[in-house]
Amino acid sequence: MDNKNQFENIIQSLSQKLNSNPDSLKSAAQNNDVNKLLSNLDAKQANKVKSILSDPEASKKILESPQAQALIKKLNGNNK
Repeated sequence: MDNKNQFENIIQSLSQKLNSNPDSLKSAAQNNDVNKLLSNLDAKQANKVKSILSDPEASKKILESPQAQALIKKLNGNNK
């Protein structure tokens, strides 16, 4: 599966989980519009994400997790 198809699958999955429009999620992701993406979450979830994003150590810890590394590899087309 190529990167475009992987991206489309992720957008479709997120739109179903967030009960939102896939086109609006895709646009927000492509334009790096975090606030638009967060608007699909409830206030508690959005605040938690904002808190993590504003804390460099918390962000680093999450990005270094095996799950995040696997997702990053998958999004970059490196499925090894």
